[in-house]
Amino acid sequence: MGSVLRVALEFFFLVAISLASKDDIVEEQSTQSMLDQTDGTVTETNLEDLTDSDIIQVEDFVKPDDRPMQLIKPDFTHKKLVMVEENVKALLHLEGAVAVVAVVGKYHSGKSFLLNQLMSKNSGFGFRVGPTLRPETMGIWMWGKPSQMELPNGQQVQVVFLDTEGFAGSNVSESYDAKIFAVSALLSSYLIYNSVKIIDQADLDYLELLARRTQLFALRSQLSRAKWAQDFNHNLLNFPPLLWIIKDFVQALMPSDGPNDALDDASNPQAWLHHMMHSSAWENEDHSISLLDIFKSVECRTLFIPATSKRLLQDLSQATEADLTTEYKEERDQIKELLRKGLIPKEKNGRPITGPELASLIEVLVTAANEGSLSKIPSRWASFVSSMEKSAQQDCLKFYDVEMSVLHQQHENGPINERKFKEWHMQAVNKSTNLLEQVLFGFDDVLNVSKPELLEQMNERFEKAWEINERKIRLRCSEVHQKIELVAIEKLQDTTFPVKTSDLAASYNRVKGDCIQQFEDSLEQLQENAAFNKSIMALMISLNNIRDSYILKNKKAIEEVLVTAATNSIDHFKRDVHNPTSEPRSPAEIKRLTLAEFEEAVDLFHQQTEVAHENHIYDAHLALVKSGLIDARAASLKQNDNLVRDKCTREISRLVNKMKERTDSTVLILPMNDTDLDQRLSFEFHGALREYSDILDTFSSMESYHEGSRTLQRSLHAVSGQRRRDNMEAYRQEVEAPLQKAKQIAMLSVEHYTTVFSVTKHITEICLLQLDEGKPQHWSHDLKLNIIDIYLNGDSDIQKVIKARKGLWSTLVGFIEWLLWLFS
Repeated sequence: MGSVLRVALEFFFLVAISLASKDDIVEEQSTQSMLDQTDGTVTETNLEDLTDSDIIQVEDFVKPDDRPMQLIKPDFTHKKLVMVEENVKALLHLEGAVAVVAVVGKYHSGKSFLLNQLMSKNSGFGFRVGPTLRPETMGIWMWGKPSQMELPNGQQVQVVFLDTEGFAGSNVSESYDAKIFAVSALLSSYLIYNSVKIIDQADLDYLELLARRTQLFALRSQLSRAKWAQDFNHNLLNFPPLLWIIKDFVQALMPSDGPNDALDDASNPQAWLHHMMHSSAWENEDHSISLLDIFKSVECRTLFIPATSKRLLQDLSQATEADLTTEYKEERDQIKELLRKGLIPKEKNGRPITGPELASLIEVLVTAANEGSLSKIPSRWASFVSSMEKSAQQDCLKFYDVEMSVLHQQHENGPINERKFKEWHMQAVNKSTNLLEQVLFGFDDVLNVSKPELLEQMNERFEKAWEINERKIRLRCSEVHQKIELVAIEKLQDTTFPVKTSDLAASYNRVKGDCIQQFEDSLEQLQENAAFNKSIMALMISLNNIRDSYILKNKKAIEEVLVTAATNSIDHFKRDVHNPTSEPRSPAEIKRLTLAEFEEAVDLFHQQTEVAHENHIYDAHLALVKSGLIDARAASLKQNDNLVRDKCTREISRLVNKMKERTDSTVLILPMNDTDLDQRLSFEFHGALREYSDILDTFSSMESYHEGSRTLQRSLHAVSGQRRRDNMEAYRQEVEAPLQKAKQIAMLSVEHYTTVFSVTKHITEICLLQLDEGKPQHWSHDLKLNIIDIYLNGDSDIQKVIKARKGLWSTLVGFIEWLLWLFS
């Protein structure tokens, strides 16, 4: 069982590796396909192929600042790398040998703070250190101003420190982590792997996985570029030295109890790391952690807790050199010295690479990483276990198919009872899973994965077979269903419409009961199946649809009866209340007649629609009939009102003409005294009103009568007014000569009067003097003033004089004159 457990552990580990590398495999296959189609030709620029014309002059770029600069950032999906060209171009400024020191590790493990310490930057100056749980560094950053360092051999190099995005971040794939690690490792002259407090087996396994994938990535990046075929850059495959730094380390390093206790110095961190590598759990294939074979050298150092204050530990960017613990500073300085002694710049054709070559290398690595050159690590043991598992699943699945075929043969491939179908399936599943357990005995982990897969496949086949069986049941039910429908239609089609709704419902219920019973008898063996229940419900729905169709036919027939009866009733009412003459009926007569005919029409409708009395639409149609009768009665009343109005109009015209004739100038001698004229006009006026009232007294309760009375009074008043104006005109003709003389006299002195009031008063006084002679001297003063006023308003010369004196000032002065005249 121990061997099986180890096999299972390796299987699951390799599955995890395969899943993490899935995206890179797809990208790699896509890239390789393109290379095959183009004979391997690519467009990336090789370091050796750069000419002086290809390299942008250093003077064209701003020199790097003493600040962090992002070289590579993630794209919006956080799956690919994007080069920040303007910051990468800053590397073109660097002259001479360049060495890169990169720090990698899990997120929030203190990489940025470690780099700041290695660059001797404190108190918030340096790479940003995150005080919260949210990752701060995205992609790959460099410190803009390289550090100058003298190597033990006296060589001066510019050291570029790289800060990288942490592994295992939230919503970040392992494939993305692998890209960050590969680019950082292949750029570095010294690679630092940063962890916290301890090194465990998971750290070693994950680091080796990243390193192996980086090896394959470097190889494929070289092979995919035909330009480099003749000048293969082997230096690109050379991994830098690895320095594993364990931060916040406070435990004592003691010898372990394993078979390799006989170490020279088990308390040495490097010896401890090598001891863990040689005691790897990969025993089934004689595999051991091979980091020593990948990296030039593997060193391990520990760092004590940098500070003892909680405030500083939460945000170490605020710590000064004095705030750091003594143990931490001692171990940090040792690491600095180790870097200085072990730092060897990457070489190209036997010479250290320069800033422009480093920039070109970044572009090559980022492009290759995005093209999918990262690959997974295959496992022969995993393939064997997978093959055995697949074979066992196929055999067990075939056994299940044979068991299920027996059931179908028993029923001649016809529909099967649902309960029996499920029971047979469960028996076949139990037999197949027992067989799988026997075949994979001892592979418990594999069985735990394979058994659910087998169950899922058997359930999928059962669901398909179940669906086919349901179709067979539905098909059989459908056949019986159609026959029953035809029977129901035949029994109901002899019904004569319209019929009472209750009679139709009774006939349908008898037919429905017979059909349901016949359906159940025909499908007795399938009554336990859910499809049967659905089918019988569908049959009931179909029967109800047939019922609804006949109800609809009966409803239409009833509606036709109702519409015909409604038309007959309203026509009967209109015919009986119609008035063929021009003489209106009295209000009492028309009211009695229309109410009686209304009731008679409603009774007629009720008699003609007896078949629809229990139908709910009867009340609606009855309401429509009553509404129509009300409208017809209103039309009849309106017609009678129009006849009354016409009669009133005729009488008004006759009486007005009569008054005109009796007060004409041929009858009355004008001018005449106003009192006598008013008495005569009043006599004629009231006589006409009495005659109107006597003739139309029958209609005195109607509005048309009163409207006619008001119209008559207005017309009579108009005649009276005209006669008074005729009388005044006769008076005017009598005084025309005196008034013309008065006008001539007044016009001689009008310039002395500046207001409307004064000039009007002046002309009126002269006119009164002229009317004190002859026949007018016997007229009343008011009559004279009235005649003078008419004369003044009708004379254009006098009106011109009056209008010339209108204005605000004239009006104000005239008002004062009027007040003085009034009080005097």
